[in-house]
Amino acid sequence: MSGRHLAFPFHIGTDGRSATPASIDEHVKGEIIQLLLTTPGERPFMPDFGGGLKRLVFEANDEITAGIAKATVSQALSFWLQQRIEVSALNVTNIESTLNVDLQYRIVVSGEEKQLRFEHSF
Repeated sequence: MSGRHLAFPFHIGTDGRSATPASIDEHVKGEIIQLLLTTPGERPFMPDFGGGLKRLVFEANDEITAGIAKATVSQALSFWLQQRIEVSALNVTNIESTLNVDLQYRIVVSGEEKQLRFEHSF
């Protein structure tokens, strides 16, 4: 891994210094989680940063919410992380009282395929 990155969530390592991620895969996963769970406007010096998934907690769980989630997540990933990942698939489904966001991506540096799932029950 080139450069020094902070672990997500931030914590102090056993050596008394700020901890770093174990691999580039772990670092990119942390970046994706931070991006998608940050609400736009939450960061003072980066007001456009965020995927806004936490905002959807108070919305109805229907096809419209699933469409909004897919659009905002797709836009945020392509704008903020296009140099780090290539999105293979992004599926947003609402089944009964649960909204699922399934993301499959390839890490550009390593070429490794990964996937993440965000799930929220209403």
